[in-house]
Amino acid sequence: MKSIAEFKKGEKIKITCVQCGKNFSRRISELGLFDGSEIEIVKNDNFCPVIIKIFDSQIALGQGEALKIYGKKI
Repeated sequence: MKSIAEFKKGEKIKITCVQCGKNFSRRISELGLFDGSEIEIVKNDNFCPVIIKIFDSQIALGQGEALKIYGKKI
């Protein structure tokens, strides 16, 4: 299991764990990011931001935020 900040462009990931505070946790769950969600990395060049695709939307996350979300490649 590794943070989504460590995955490369085009990889599909299943979120396994979110380790963050109450406010951030609420924010990302409202966007559909929670344990079991499937996402795709649209952009990650190890600089801000990490852009992910979930459902039909793209979401930009800062590196610090992306480091708190863990997943595995599917």
